Amino acid sequence: MPKGNTTRWNFRVLLGQGVLLDVSQTLSSPRLVLPFLYISFGAPAIFAGLLIPIVQIARMIGQIVSAPFISAAEVCKWYMSLGILTATTALVVVALTADTAEDARQFVILTVIFLGVAAIIGLGQGLSRLAFQNMLGYVVPRKLRRNLLFSQTGLSGLLAIILAWASQKLYFNEADEEHLALLWVGIAVAIFSGILSMMVRESAVAEKKHQGATNQNRQGILATLREGINHVKTVNWFRQFVVARILFLSIELAMPFYAIIAAQEHEKTEDALGGFVISTSLGLMVGGFFWQRLSPWPLRRIMSLGGMIALAAALVALLSHYGNPKSHWFYYDVVFFLIALADQGIASTRKIYVATLANAETRPYYIAVSDTLIGGVAVLFAFALGVLAHFQHALWPILVLAGLNGLAATYALRLKPVPADAD
Repeated sequence: MPKGNTTRWNFRVLLGQGVLLDVSQTLSSPRLVLPFLYISFGAPAIFAGLLIPIVQIARMIGQIVSAPFISAAEVCKWYMSLGILTATTALVVVALTADTAEDARQFVILTVIFLGVAAIIGLGQGLSRLAFQNMLGYVVPRKLRRNLLFSQTGLSGLLAIILAWASQKLYFNEADEEHLALLWVGIAVAIFSGILSMMVRESAVAEKKHQGATNQNRQGILATLREGINHVKTVNWFRQFVVARILFLSIELAMPFYAIIAAQEHEKTEDALGGFVISTSLGLMVGGFFWQRLSPWPLRRIMSLGGMIALAAALVALLSHYGNPKSHWFYYDVVFFLIALADQGIASTRKIYVATLANAETRPYYIAVSDTLIGGVAVLFAFALGVLAHFQHALWPILVLAGLNGLAATYALRLKPVPADAD
């Protein structure tokens, strides 16, 4: 098959599966939906902030273990599909056990269920994301990567809005049933994404990948893993990138703490969670077009702008505290819109940043090592914020995050420019 036709096919398949996967992760988000359900079922806030770090730690484990296999594999799409379907299975567990929440209000049971599911979701996401980011470096030409990532998140935002709105119009006896409907829709969409990802055509690079697999199998998996990790630790631009990622945890970890406040005040409000999901989806949809228009910008400037938008979200949340948030929950709609917009810009640009600066042989290690370090820091950071939210007030973590948002926006400008930036 001509190379041009293969490129177009892969672009369309990855766009489609990426749109469906983003929709699923919005409707069943560990950052918004799972913390909201966790709090609304009576569990304590101190553990709610750990959902995302648990996902990140498990994602790190999945990536660090699978990095040698994916780096040596001739075909990565099967890893991506397996990861997506594994995470989807974990969501099914949440949806089924949540129906019995009336008989299992004890926080120990709820905490074990939610944190255990978060770990499985992280393992699945780690496998699928590493496979995707590795494929991004050789399946999609550099000039199309920004267009792919920004377009799929924009389109997924629109589709998520439609599905969330439709789920609100269905008849449910209680608000809890409405919340679970979003989760089931997300599960169905994720299954289609996993199936669609199997249709990527990687035959054009099979020979190169086969040679890499032969060389790495000759060394052994553990030796290859150690060699890859030791290499990336000595690279200066990578060390700066890890520092920036630690600071940008103030964006990655922000949404669960906004969800804690929202759930405490609106857990029984009809259409509340659906409205927050729609706001988040709208942020993703607008972000897809917004960040794509800014694609000629240097990646450092895009990351910095994302930090400033996250700071604006934190300020809205803090200022709303002096109003009457229980009767005006649209404040949270603005917050979720802004934080989704910021997070989308940061997440997309950092993927492109690593995919562009790292070569094909070491790229999986850059991704896995950075996620390993970030996962460890995230657990400690989120637990500290959870303690503040539980024993003080849920606005204290937002205040801390606001300061880090501004610091991250400033530090991002120090990152090494990528070749496209120089152009």
